[in-house]
Amino acid sequence: MNLCFDLDGPLIDVCDRYYRAYLESLAGTDTREVQVLSKEIFWKLKQNRVPDTEISIISGQSAKDARNSAELRKGLSFKEEYLALDKLFEDVYQMFDYLKSKRIPFFIVTLRRQSQLMYAVKQFKLNKYFNNEKLFSLPENQKSQGDIHEKYILFATAINNLGLDSTKTWIIGDSETDILAGRLACYKGVIGITRGIRSRVQLEILRPDFLVHNLTELANFIETIMM
Repeated sequence: MNLCFDLDGPLIDVCDRYYRAYLESLAGTDTREVQVLSKEIFWKLKQNRVPDTEISIISGQSAKDARNSAELRKGLSFKEEYLALDKLFEDVYQMFDYLKSKRIPFFIVTLRRQSQLMYAVKQFKLNKYFNNEKLFSLPENQKSQGDIHEKYILFATAINNLGLDSTKTWIIGDSETDILAGRLACYKGVIGITRGIRSRVQLEILRPDFLVHNLTELANFIETIMM
């Protein structure tokens, strides 16, 4: 058994970062027209796949301003000052120590750029568990070719570089990109985790092989299939 972790969502809580980018994207709009959403409402909309433009319209922006603010958020969300708002979920180190004790290989595949991934490695001291050979991300200046395609290529590259069997490897992801790309890469199965960018309802539509809320539930699942 091998495990492949997506970074943002399964391991890192990105809610504060995305919400800060949302707040910043509203700057410059007439405050008399804007009704700023609470973080809880904003995140619920994100988890249920409400587009950024629609979130801006719900907040009171015009269609034109909403498009501009949605585009602005894309650029803001991965700046270092925003990445600094991320938090590592409390069960991550415990999970990695558990996997090491069971001698289960694990690695990270993310659509972050390489510098953004290495920022998180330093930020959360993940080099204790991962050397560079177990970290897979997008090249710094690669033009976007579509999330699913790019994630599929990374999944396939990871398996080839690590010399692992994809049919014995499970993906832990929080989005449609992880689930669909994992299936394209012919991994053993995909485990959806509901604390990330997609809600349980949205993940259930995609029919992952298993659903968990956190990594403690994942450990219980591992124990079950290893019996």
